[in-house]
Order: sequence, then C-alpha cells, then structure tokens
Amino acid sequence: MFPSLLVFLIFFSYYRCLDHPINFNALNTKEFIRALAEKLDVSHTEAADLLQHTTRAIREAVSEDKKLTLLHLGSMQVKKSASRSAYLPALNKKALVPPRRVVQFHPAESLKYKIKNTTKR
Repeated sequence: MFPSLLVFLIFFSYYRCLDHPINFNALNTKEFIRALAEKLDVSHTEAADLLQHTTRAIREAVSEDKKLTLLHLGSMQVKKSASRSAYLPALNKKALVPPRRVVQFHPAESLKYKIKNTTKR
C-alpha cells in the first residue's frame, strides 16, 4: 500500500472511533490496535502492521521537513525555534540556548469543534 493511503486509513479509522467512542479513559497502543482491527474487520496483526507503517510514514514525512496534513485531524510540520537566553539558578548566570527544530501540531477545525462540543463521559 502507498504510505499516503495508510495514513488516511489509520486516521480515518481513529476519527471513526471518536464518532463511536470506545469506553476507555485513555487509549493505549494495544487498545487502539484492537479497536482499529474491529473497525476495519481485519486481524490484530494486520492492524498492528497498518499502525506501524503509518507511524513510519508520518515520521519520514515530518523528518524531511514536509508539512503533513491529515483530513479531520490536523497538520504537523517542523519549525525552527529561535535561540534564547535562559537563567540557570544553580550557576546564578544566564546561558544561551541554541536554536532547535520542534514539531508543531495544529488541529483541524472539525477536531476542535468535536472536542469543544463533546461532554466528558
């Protein structure tokens, strides 16, 4: 399968799980794979492989400084933070913190709306 198709499938399935919530306080990887396998009607192993390939595709896209946009979920991209000065209380002096690359996530409007209008169960 193509990586973009894998990304679409995994996050579409995740979004569908949000539409029909599973009774979990926190969804860990094992529970997510089980829910994904049930939704897609595939085996546990196939769902685990799908998740592994999808996360690998996401990591590769983001590490290559590409902006990744997933429908109904949001977008992520790497930004370079500026250098700044920080105070070190143990040494009682200021130090320069070098610039670094950080991943930024911006949720989609549909996800923001869903979170805002969902009552806690």
